[in-house]
Amino acid sequence: MFSKLKFLLNYTHQYRWWYTGGIIFLILTVWVSVTIPEFIQKSVDLIGTGPDEGRTEFYHNVLLIFALALVLILVRTFSRILIFFPARLIEKQLKGEMFKKLASFGKDYYDQNPTGNIISRVNNDINGVRMITGFGILQIGNVLLSLSVTPYKMWKMSPALTLYVIVPMLIVFIAVRIGMAIMVKNTRLRMDILQRLSGKTISFLSGNSVIKNYNIYSYAEEEVQKENLSLFDKTMNIAWIRSFILPLLGNLGQILKIVVLFAGGMFVINGEFTIGELTEYIAYSALLAQPVMGLGWLLTVLQQGFVGISSLQTIMNRNGVDDERKLLPVHEKEQLFKDGIHVKNLSYTYHNGERPELKDISFSIEPGQVIGLTGKVGSGKTTLINCLNGYLRPEKGMVYFGEKDAAFLRGEDIRSLVRTVTQEVFLFSDTIENNIFLGAEKFSVKADFEDVVYKSAFADELTRMPMKEKTLVGEKGIMLSGGQKQRISLARALYTPCDLLILDDVFSAVDTETERFLIQHVIKNHAAKSVLVVSNRISVLEKTDFTIVLEDGRLAAKGNHRDLLKQSKFYSDILNLQQEGHKKTKG
Repeated sequence: MFSKLKFLLNYTHQYRWWYTGGIIFLILTVWVSVTIPEFIQKSVDLIGTGPDEGRTEFYHNVLLIFALALVLILVRTFSRILIFFPARLIEKQLKGEMFKKLASFGKDYYDQNPTGNIISRVNNDINGVRMITGFGILQIGNVLLSLSVTPYKMWKMSPALTLYVIVPMLIVFIAVRIGMAIMVKNTRLRMDILQRLSGKTISFLSGNSVIKNYNIYSYAEEEVQKENLSLFDKTMNIAWIRSFILPLLGNLGQILKIVVLFAGGMFVINGEFTIGELTEYIAYSALLAQPVMGLGWLLTVLQQGFVGISSLQTIMNRNGVDDERKLLPVHEKEQLFKDGIHVKNLSYTYHNGERPELKDISFSIEPGQVIGLTGKVGSGKTTLINCLNGYLRPEKGMVYFGEKDAAFLRGEDIRSLVRTVTQEVFLFSDTIENNIFLGAEKFSVKADFEDVVYKSAFADELTRMPMKEKTLVGEKGIMLSGGQKQRISLARALYTPCDLLILDDVFSAVDTETERFLIQHVIKNHAAKSVLVVSNRISVLEKTDFTIVLEDGRLAAKGNHRDLLKQSKFYSDILNLQQEGHKKTKG
């Protein structure tokens, strides 16, 4: 509990003056609320004195009541603005910090946490914090002030009648607390189900083409429906409890009025109360019902909010991949690739793996070189390039940028000089232009837009599009073919300068003519200082200074085209297969 309160204090302390102003206006709200019944009592008693007596004072009291009512509206509005507004600012800040934190995590975190669960946490749990820092703080102040000032006023008028009022309040409060405990339990279960439902929905929507290809609509529908029905059951349980609690809380004021009218009426009959005092007391009982209702909801908000904070703390307290690493000064970062990249006895095992994916690999990439990387499916090619670009972090002493060990460098520093065009292309639901410009705002030097579009072999297709570079690509680039998406991703990488450009199987989705064009403008003309090409196409690999052949995570061979024809059976086999395929195509 202490850690949760400390978590809240870290954020609310930033807006302490907002909250201080809100509490001051809340005090004024309660003071005006308990002052109005006094003038109501005087006005009602003046009515019974006759048409002529006290007319002026009666008018005076009514005007005061009207003025106080206007003041009440004003101060109550300001109290809510000053308390609710910082709650929204805290929500905004938390979402920004959560995104930054999530972006700092490595592959292991996302392997263990589905996207739907993460989205549900960001939305639901942060909303719980907002409710505590807004509605929760307002109700804490309101309950403390109202349940101290209002009972005092009532006790001052009649201790006996106050005791009559407290009994039904306690009964209602106990019933509400039991109902609230059941509702909170069901709310937690509902949040868990909602996370699972969000995860499955996103998964099935992303894999919609697979569902269609394998005709497994019924399976997907059953899985979603199962979680949907569970969500419905928990939601209905909450609705049943609400249907009991809300009427009970909503009618608490009416219950108190009946009790006061009956018991207070006897006081009037016995001459202990005037009609005006009874009216004043009924007004106080109505004021007392509101904080009791608020107390019930306050406890619910606090319980749900603290559950959300626990969930958020599991993310916020987790160390990111680079949390303990410091950014390099600009001049040191600019010199990182001066002496190239050196891989020394690199071995890598995934967090959930049982055996190493890479084993004892050594090679160097010098500035100005073009290097090839090839191997069978599952040989470790993608793992190797992810160790070079900082997405995966090998142990110290295995990858060096010049003399600096990559294990001590931030991923941000590594990726400022290493740019990767992956085989799994991702385009945002935006224009072609904005997808190419992505991330370029932090670079002072940028390439010419038309030049990178031309070098990526996308210029002709762009001119045929009705809106040119303003064309929307759709969700994940759904409006484009695989080759078009690949070339836009390549243009994105070429738009900002880098020292090492990694092309992970970017030629797989293009035809021979486009491949030849890309080889000329990206590889031969050196689109970056050095280029690492991952491919199984010999027409690409024969243009490199040397090529690395991986087999089962090991470096099986290394050399130029001629060397590899002698050293590697895999390399010579794919050359023969591609030559035979080329002959058949011509025939």
